[in-house]
Amino acid sequence: MMSTPNGPQSVFSVGNTGVSEAGISLDQQVHQTLVDHRGVVEMPAYAVMAESVTSGAYWYTFAEPVATVQSWLALTAGARPKVGDRLHAVSAMAHRDDAHGTATVTITTGNHDVVCSGVARAVRVGRSTEALRALDKDAIATPVETLPAPPDVDTTVSTIDPDWDGRRILAAISSGDIARGPLCELLDMTVAIEDEPVMTVTPQAWMANPLGAIQGGVIASLIGQACSLAGQAHTSPGDRYTLADLSVFYFRSPPVDGRPLTLATTTERVGRRMGTVAATMTDAVGTRYVRAVANIAYERATAF
Repeated sequence: MMSTPNGPQSVFSVGNTGVSEAGISLDQQVHQTLVDHRGVVEMPAYAVMAESVTSGAYWYTFAEPVATVQSWLALTAGARPKVGDRLHAVSAMAHRDDAHGTATVTITTGNHDVVCSGVARAVRVGRSTEALRALDKDAIATPVETLPAPPDVDTTVSTIDPDWDGRRILAAISSGDIARGPLCELLDMTVAIEDEPVMTVTPQAWMANPLGAIQGGVIASLIGQACSLAGQAHTSPGDRYTLADLSVFYFRSPPVDGRPLTLATTTERVGRRMGTVAATMTDAVGTRYVRAVANIAYERATAF
């Protein structure tokens, strides 16, 4: 669902909503706050925009501000953006009815390089809130040139020892020997390395949508970053990796009520060029809110 003012879109410097008969568009300014522990901008950095523009395309097809939530989001990465880029996302409805809508998304840089392609499904739900009913759709779609400034977070990116493998890197993040990276700071995500990497997060107020749950794009950013860190676990010294594909399945809406959430990862396959990992988001009593499957592309420094 479209996020409230000063919520996820503001924190991720997303704005300038454009609405047409075909769908909607959004822009995002890429700041240093969005890089990971390697200093790299990947899919979790622009997941809020990708989810917002696809769910928003369906939301804007209704005359009144009805409640819609994302049920599935699939993204494939193209060119890697860099700090300083202004990204542009365009979403078009592929199908809609009163129960659900499917939309495509393409994200490009100012040079028209395709950063990401994707497809998503949103569904209409019966519940509502005063915050939702109070939304002014025309005001949200007012064009703006200046995008929201990022919040003040620690943007330290540590130098990583080139002789470390992925598990050693994750152990150093967990112990605080190296920085967890600006994006993890922004999401307040902690990292532990067990048999597989496990992340924890306590949802913050800014993450909420008008229904009081974590906004779908923030969920995609959280679980996408968990998958990325799971991919890091399978690197040898000198290897590089990219979060190539991400498919997010939304089971339930995780509430923003102070309860911590766990993002546990599993490895399904690792090869020389590609690996597949999965992650689930659960609470302390085991309620499953989200599952994601991701493909990791590797550039190996030596023969595998």
